Amino acid sequence: MFRDLRVQVSSARRILAAALLTLGLLGAAGALLLRTTPPMLQKNAQLVFWILGGYLGVRLLAWVLLDPLLSDRRTSVPGFARDLVVLSLYAIGGVVLLHRVAGVNLMALLSTGAIAAAVVGLSLQETLGNLFAGISMHLERAFQVGDWIEVTGNIRGGPGREVFVGQVEATTWRTLHLRTENGDTDIFPNRTIAQAVVTNLYAPSGLHRRTTRVILEPHPDLHLALEALTQALGGLPHQPSHPPEVVAHSFDLGGVVLEVRWWALGFRHGRAANFQACRLMAAVLPRLGFPLLGPHGATTPHPRIKPLETPAVAEILRKIGLPLDWAPELVDHLILRRTAPGEGIIREGDPGESLFMVLAGKLQVVKVAERTEPYTGLFWDVLAELGPGMWFGEASLLTGAPRNATVVAANVCQLVEIPKAAFEQCLKRDPKVLEGLLDLVEARAAEHSQPGKARTGRDVWLAQMKRWFRL
Repeated sequence: MFRDLRVQVSSARRILAAALLTLGLLGAAGALLLRTTPPMLQKNAQLVFWILGGYLGVRLLAWVLLDPLLSDRRTSVPGFARDLVVLSLYAIGGVVLLHRVAGVNLMALLSTGAIAAAVVGLSLQETLGNLFAGISMHLERAFQVGDWIEVTGNIRGGPGREVFVGQVEATTWRTLHLRTENGDTDIFPNRTIAQAVVTNLYAPSGLHRRTTRVILEPHPDLHLALEALTQALGGLPHQPSHPPEVVAHSFDLGGVVLEVRWWALGFRHGRAANFQACRLMAAVLPRLGFPLLGPHGATTPHPRIKPLETPAVAEILRKIGLPLDWAPELVDHLILRRTAPGEGIIREGDPGESLFMVLAGKLQVVKVAERTEPYTGLFWDVLAELGPGMWFGEASLLTGAPRNATVVAANVCQLVEIPKAAFEQCLKRDPKVLEGLLDLVEARAAEHSQPGKARTGRDVWLAQMKRWFRL
């Protein structure tokens, strides 16, 4: 291939070849200008002159026009389109030289070459099939160099359908080169690709939905598993308009098939999200007491719910600034949670009715960002970090407002969740605490307020809190 030759030939050999080519062209031109040159030598010099001149003309046209145009189309330069155009120009130049210089009759040549063309076509039908399939794929622009594609079909000629996934490295006149995620290079004839089903995992550009499934043993609280897993999968980097979701899909092995769905930006982002989703499912569901089902039966759940003692609850209330005498009433209602790395705690825009306090570990307040390094995908930008003794989610607990941030566990964490139902009973019994909570809401709102943006007034906050707790 031209591309391989350009990579393999050294700079010194290029310079030598250019020098020899220039000398040949100058020698032929000099022979044509000398009147004492014998007719036979002058005819040969004219042939050499036109051959070298045509070659240089094609090279100059490719360098000045073809390469700049095709480089803007993400085509490997010199790639399939360039090679095809250059070969066509060489063929046209050869025909012109045969007619003008050698004096060959083109009509006679075409008539006598028809039989030869038929023989050549039959013997090269595989090669010609690859050539025209490559032309068709290039004109359709179904994929480009750098795209990840999935090829499905009877690729090796055996029974059944096969699936290959790889990144397009190059398209030549005969083959397509795919680099797999394992670093291997698969080379497919163009005819094989043209006869297979090709799914472009990158184009049209944007988000592509990906899924994975897990089977659960039937359980009366299956809705709780769906809610908890949906919340945990909020740790997958995602656009707020396309959050991950979990649905009860079907039945299998006597259990319920849960399907996890998320939206990926690019193939490698989808693979990374798949690995994280599988890890979270295997950690969260057994932790909540939901056995997974497989061919050999149900797995063993590992619930890790440890009740809090009254002194621990009193210490939590002291750090938040709530009355310590609420501890005996709240001790049976607080929820102690353990999270896995990468697990979502709350998601921006979701409804919420609870406040969280960090007992151990580190959490991150994040915002999604699109990047191309180390691969094209969605990633979390960390806006803030939350450590032991810090709390979050107070706006939703106290006013019923949607969550205003996404929080993800950076490592194994222990959290305490204070739900609204338990908090409301204590607040109705001791409504004077409302003023202190209002100070807390205003202070936290001031920390996260944007410059130039109007703040919510104290009276508005107070009215929201009274309406929310029905005071």
